[in-house]
Amino acid sequence: MITSTHSSKGNQYKQITEIYLFINPIGSACYQAENGLLDFIESRENKIHFHFIPVHNFKTFSDYMKAKKIPKNDLDLRNKHFFQIYEACLAYAAASMQGKKKGRLFLMGLQQAITIDEKPFSQKLVLEIAIKSNLDIEMFSEDKQSEFAKTAFEADQKVAREMHVLSNPSCVVFNNQSSNHGFLIEEDINFETLQALCSENKDENYSAFSSKNEKKNHLLIL
Repeated sequence: MITSTHSSKGNQYKQITEIYLFINPIGSACYQAENGLLDFIESRENKIHFHFIPVHNFKTFSDYMKAKKIPKNDLDLRNKHFFQIYEACLAYAAASMQGKKKGRLFLMGLQQAITIDEKPFSQKLVLEIAIKSNLDIEMFSEDKQSEFAKTAFEADQKVAREMHVLSNPSCVVFNNQSSNHGFLIEEDINFETLQALCSENKDENYSAFSSKNEKKNHLLIL
């Protein structure tokens, strides 16, 4: 699903593309979407600003539970998975404090270990991926327990709410030379979709994508 969202961003003479990808830090579909976005960025000549933002709330967690077929009545298991995702969000925030590139490397390393290599989430695995990502381990361990990491997590949730993100992966694409709208993508987040939205005929593509969506929300993003 793709919907349009208003932005206060004004047009500039220089083309600026900005992409926000909202993810579950241990989700397989999110890992695929991240790879698709990175492949797209690698193919572009113009610079693209992008952000990986973890989203963890009741709605996204319920979707995760359904996808994993985790019984609703098993409260211990629900709590275990809920806090695993939360801990992964804090770990990603801590890794990102040592640089966005290292943060992404840690995030995707963790996702690959869990979703591809099928390793169970644990603090031991988190530490293993942190070492492979060349993080300062002492700093990382302190930061993921810090109030700053929790504040960073809450700030990410605020961004998601402002952009009316209800699921992950979700993607919001802005291009200042086409319109003052951002487009929220809630499915088919891949190289082809991103290329179509950012092509020379992007205005036509926006209209084509929007026409497929019966619910066209126009959302103010501050």
